[in-house]
Formats: sequence, structure tokens, C-alpha cells
Amino acid sequence: MAQLTPISGFVNTPITRTICILSTFLALSLSILQWKHYVKLSIDPYIIEYSQFWRILTYQLAVVNESDFLLTILLWFQFKVLERFYGSRKYLSIIVLFAVYNAVACLLLMSIGQLLWYYANYFVKSTILHYDPSEIHYTDTILNEIIPGPLGVLSSLYVSYGSYIPLMYHFKILLTEPETNEEGQPVEESGSSKELNLTNKFPVHVLYTLLILNNGFESIVPCTVGLILGRLHTYDLLPGGKSWFIPNPIFQFIAHPLRRINNWIGGAQRRLTRRRSYQSLSTEVPPVQEETSRDQFDNNEEPEENDEVLDEERQRERQIRAETPVRPLGSQFLDTFRT
Repeated sequence: MAQLTPISGFVNTPITRTICILSTFLALSLSILQWKHYVKLSIDPYIIEYSQFWRILTYQLAVVNESDFLLTILLWFQFKVLERFYGSRKYLSIIVLFAVYNAVACLLLMSIGQLLWYYANYFVKSTILHYDPSEIHYTDTILNEIIPGPLGVLSSLYVSYGSYIPLMYHFKILLTEPETNEEGQPVEESGSSKELNLTNKFPVHVLYTLLILNNGFESIVPCTVGLILGRLHTYDLLPGGKSWFIPNPIFQFIAHPLRRINNWIGGAQRRLTRRRSYQSLSTEVPPVQEETSRDQFDNNEEPEENDEVLDEERQRERQIRAETPVRPLGSQFLDTFRT
């Protein structure tokens, strides 16, 4: 069950803390080094002409404008309740799954959608408007490019947030001044146009609405894909959504990077100190070992002498065979039956 009391800061939410720090660091680095073009994704020219398929993996790493950065950081901070709900390792696993599925789905939607748009445009111009086919050329459509950033992942988490995190309270905002009677008491009216009913999830809804509309159609496409994938996850229809977990060493490094680095440095220092503490072996060989080695050498020489004796016996047998005359085959048969 999710924690209903407010969470102060990043208490027990190491994944959210790491994501916010990395998002800030990457956004500043890309802006300072002027590397924003490395996280942009468009079918033409990056995929079709330049074959830069690695952009499918990098376009979700960071945002390229200030408004998207502010909205994404605030949403990551609001979704820390999901980390308390799932657990840190499962939360990171779901984020990785959402990132992979969103990247593949967005690429397919952009590619197939742009082709269908082109063929539909070609069909209308060539058959209905009677254009010359040679005058119809390929042009970019609204599906050619999407805005960089983890918009699809945040959209999927937004669906999970609405499905799994319970409401804490409701509140109303009066749009008009309530009417009073002669005694000064407010008159109860059931007019929905005079008040606005909201919940504690109201800030998340506002932030996400601004995010999805911030860049026009370039942000609507990844957010729509993310909403569909998030709904599939809540219905347990997303492959790996329940059973897959990120490997524990990777999780430990992302959740507690400083601790892991200190452990690696400490382990390396221990290995170096162990190597220095080893004592060098003395090169002097004691006389007992020399005697034993000589005995072993003598024992090793005995088989050689035995081999020489065997060779002499074999030579003698060969000489005896050479001295005996060779009898014909018929005489050998007769000697056999004479007995």
C-alpha cells in the first residue's frame, strides 16, 4: 500500500533522487557543450539518410528546453510515491521497460505513419486532383520528429499513478460568491458550474497537461504512446511488466552510486596492500633438498639402464633368428604331423 503521509524530500526514494540529479546534470551538460542535437530524433534525415539508429536510445535521456526540464523534474518528484508503492528495484525495472517499449513504439508509429501519410497524399493528388506523378515528391510530415526527453516514460507512470495511488482528500474551489438568505446563511444549491471539485492529485494533472501541450504535436505523439503502454501495464498486458527485474548490481550502482564506488576503491586498495604484504621466497636451496633431488635423479636414471638391457636382449634374439636356417613350408607341415 502506498504511503499516505507526505514524503519529505527523497527519503527512501534513491531512484527518484538519482534520476533528478542525472536529468539536471545531462540537461546542463548538453546546453553548455552545445550537444543538444545528439538527443534529437527524426526519421528524416537521422534515420533514413544518416542511419543513426543509436538516437532511438538517446533521445529519452534529456530534454532540450527549460520548460520541459522544469515540468519533467516536478513530475519525477511527484512520482516518488510510485517508488514507495513498487519498491526501488521494481520501480527502476518498470522505468527501463517503459523506456524500451516507448522507443520502439514511437519509431514504428513515426515510420509507418509517415509512409501511410505519403501514400495517402500521393493517391489523392494522382487520382482525385489529377496531378502529374512526377511532380509529387516526398515531404516531411508532422510525424517526422518528436521532442526529446522521457515524455513517454512519464506518461506511462502517470497512468500507473492514477490507477494505483489512492486519493487522500477532496477539496472545492468556489467560482462565484455563494448566495445568502435574509439571515446571512448560505443557500445550498446543487449547481456544478459554481464550484470546482478537485483532489490531491490536482497538481500532477496540471503538470502533465502542460507537458503534453508544451511542444504541440511533437510532444503529443510520445505522450499518447506512453499513455497506451501505461494502460497496458495496469491491465497486466505488457510483457515483462510483472516478472522482469533489473539485475541487482546495476540497481545498486544506480541507487547508491557513491557507496558502490567507495566499495570498489576500498577493494582495490585491499588488493594492493595484500600484494605488498607478501614475503619474497628465499633463493637458497637447503642441502636436504639437493640430496633428495640427486636421489630422484638417480632413480630417474635407472629406467634408462633397464631400457639398455632390454635393447641388448632384443638384439640377441634377432641374431639367433638370423642364424637359424629358414625351412620351407612343406617341411614345416611334415614336422607337424610326424609327431
